[in-house]
Amino acid sequence: MYYIWHNNLVLNFSSLAFDSFQEVVNSLDFHGSCLPFPDGEERVVLHTPNDDISFAFDEEEFDSFKNAIDEAIYMKEVYVLMRRG
Repeated sequence: MYYIWHNNLVLNFSSLAFDSFQEVVNSLDFHGSCLPFPDGEERVVLHTPNDDISFAFDEEEFDSFKNAIDEAIYMKEVYVLMRRG
């Protein structure tokens, strides 16, 4: 199980679902995918498997979210190594 804690979001995924989610997030280029929002900010919209929920990130938030995903992968690897030792 993977857990990502980012600001006020806590997401949890099975390993397979997380791998798919990571691929989607890492395939998005902010500048190629962003849209202008009414407040004048450009944001990328990340759809979720639940049609009622989508995330909108400005560039800094999106970079931070990608880093949170990388940290989740790293910590999962650490936990696997700790269980072996």
